[in-house]
Amino acid sequence: MLVKPFTAKRPRVEMVPLIDCFFLLLTFFIFGVFSMTMQQGLLVDLPTAQTATSTKELTVTVSLTPDGGLFLNQQPMTLDALASSLRQTAGTEPQTVVSLNADRAVAHGRVIEVLDAVRQAGLQRVSFQAEPKD
Repeated sequence: MLVKPFTAKRPRVEMVPLIDCFFLLLTFFIFGVFSMTMQQGLLVDLPTAQTATSTKELTVTVSLTPDGGLFLNQQPMTLDALASSLRQTAGTEPQTVVSLNADRAVAHGRVIEVLDAVRQAGLQRVSFQAEPKD
């Protein structure tokens, strides 16, 4: 049996595994960015509307949950604390849009109480959130 003597091969960089690694890193980066840009509010079951659109302005999100919870940018609040926080926001950015994100099961009276607190804080631009109908 004839055995060939060992000859050192020139090392080379394999491109396919390198490209795979870069695509994997790119995928993690994209999913990481998407998770950082999620809503400021809580996930609630929004009602649907024919005229629902998306806004790209400076917003403060007020969320109302079906169990009566009130949140300002995912921070739990009372109605008085909400008014005080919104007054501070109105002092620095008077054109801020308040995004009212209320679950469809929340009582209408509770939504009006929150809307009244927003307006008393000096913010007049209010956007009610809804999902578009299919």
